[in-house]
Amino acid sequence: MSAQPSPSTCGTFEMLKVVLLLISGLGLRASASPVFPATHHLAARYLDNAADEVFPMPLCQGHRIEDATIDQVQVWFGEGSLTSAQLTQCYLDRIAQTNDYLHSVLELNPDALSIAAALDGERAAGKYRGPMHGIPILTKDNIYTQDKVSSSEGGVALDGQYYPREAFVIQKARAAGCVIVGHSNLAENADHRATIDFSEGYSQRGGQSRNPYNLTQSTAGSSTGSAIAVKTNQIMVAIGTETHGSVMHPSGHIGVVGIKPTVGLTSRSGVIPGSFYRDSVGTHGRTVQDAAYLLDAIYGIDPRDNQTLGQISPPEGYAAAVSNNDILKTAVYGLPWFPYWATTGGVRSPGQFDMFMKRIQEIKDAGATIINITTPIPHIYEISTSLYASVYADCQIQNAYGWGDAVGTPANVSSNRALLVDLAAGYAAWLAEATFPEGDERNNMSTLADVADWNRRNNATTGALGNSTYWFNKITGQNYFDDAAATNGTLDTGYWYALEWRRSRARNAIEGGLIHTMENGTVIELDGLLVPNVGGGGGSSSCSSVPAAAGYPVLTVPMGQNGWDVPSGMCIYGKQWGEQKLVRHGSALQDVWRWNVKPKYHNLNTTKVPFDQRWPGYACTPASLERGMCVGA
Repeated sequence: MSAQPSPSTCGTFEMLKVVLLLISGLGLRASASPVFPATHHLAARYLDNAADEVFPMPLCQGHRIEDATIDQVQVWFGEGSLTSAQLTQCYLDRIAQTNDYLHSVLELNPDALSIAAALDGERAAGKYRGPMHGIPILTKDNIYTQDKVSSSEGGVALDGQYYPREAFVIQKARAAGCVIVGHSNLAENADHRATIDFSEGYSQRGGQSRNPYNLTQSTAGSSTGSAIAVKTNQIMVAIGTETHGSVMHPSGHIGVVGIKPTVGLTSRSGVIPGSFYRDSVGTHGRTVQDAAYLLDAIYGIDPRDNQTLGQISPPEGYAAAVSNNDILKTAVYGLPWFPYWATTGGVRSPGQFDMFMKRIQEIKDAGATIINITTPIPHIYEISTSLYASVYADCQIQNAYGWGDAVGTPANVSSNRALLVDLAAGYAAWLAEATFPEGDERNNMSTLADVADWNRRNNATTGALGNSTYWFNKITGQNYFDDAAATNGTLDTGYWYALEWRRSRARNAIEGGLIHTMENGTVIELDGLLVPNVGGGGGSSSCSSVPAAAGYPVLTVPMGQNGWDVPSGMCIYGKQWGEQKLVRHGSALQDVWRWNVKPKYHNLNTTKVPFDQRWPGYACTPASLERGMCVGA
């Protein structure tokens, strides 16, 4: 799940005419950027006196491991100049150096060094498991591991639980040779506990995670600790999960690669559930190749997750698809212009449009063909007014500006209609197998309503509903839990209708968007849809909404920063089981942009929450298109 809802409306035929004037031809030439001196000065005030190197990273046995790739580390391992145990210790030292400020790592595995040493022994004996042999990783705290750590979604209600099986993805990671260093922090309950008045990236057990680029700014999404740890070199690669934006959004906001696979490519067995039809276990890396190496280690068919039984995957895996910018000479991408590029706040906020257009121009210069999709793709747009409302009345599927429904979505097919039921049903299934120490009253919990009740009854001694600093809900602290519990997890006819209504439309939107008719009548399949992965302007990132509803894959590549120094990314949409193509094209885009600006840790000592708005007072409205930008509210 992603950030909170942001009401927005899209426009009319008159608005579209303005958009078409702005993007005449294929040029995608940015109109002259407006100057917003007050806003830029506001950003600059927060960026003053930032140290160039707040946390210098020491060498590891003489090696510069800062931003080192898995391939490079494997060379050092192979020549005997570095061991997995030594590398693991260096990352433990880095965590100790930085985590009091970042709160990205929730709990460490006390056996990490011994696991690494055992893998070193295997290598010395001639056994090599593959690219991930001896590579330290972190895993999100909603993924159950049988190390001497708790897996509790960051909260106290499930702290200390025992589950009879380790998560399938962790079993796979261990078999591939990964060293599980510990659990990364997350937005508590993977952003499924509250949707109002909560602090993104906060958990009771892990504290408030921070964006290393600017600590006054949001981390976005729930897999925050995984993305932060990778970017700040606390770890090489990390595992996250996504129901709606929880891999994509922190990847974009923190400047790392994120891969959210097709639902069913990676098993959810042993993962505390959010939605059986949307949850996906994904990866974070500093490069597409590294994120793909980890994906190769964890995907596969699991009899305990029937969504995996029909998966279609290449025998050679996904890292083998990594390419360079040469493939762009024949690549064709689509830009779903309205509304993702025309009115999304993060694109139209001051200075952002030019940055995105510069990146698009760079891949065009490398040979890519860019198709401006200026007509509505069925089902992808929020339709609310004028002629669109009557012509495309069936297209209201998702708020394209982030979490929530499009204006006019019938209540019986609202996004929460199925998700709330999923959450309640998923928790009941989890609690049926989870146990607690003997005599612990939590052994009596069997439903999500029981968990919510336990939180209320024990709040005085546990702080189970959060605190006044990081959790702002003054009523319950768990409005989403309460709403989900009220459904009793009942999979009735209305549930199945709402689920399929949204899922089928989202799939049609992506698949339809990837088919394009040229002016000469030739029909071609695009290599991907490019969607901005950026926050700000009064709305959350939009890149995850439709793929989440579809259960389809999406990959994001970092490519720039905004005026607050916070990164932005580019998402690529693909078809079901299309991860290989996403890796191929994502790595090509990364080869062109090669963006890797180090975090400057602006406002390092702040404890401020709520986070500052990106561009205070700015919003994207239909009228703003007359100037091609967000305007003062």
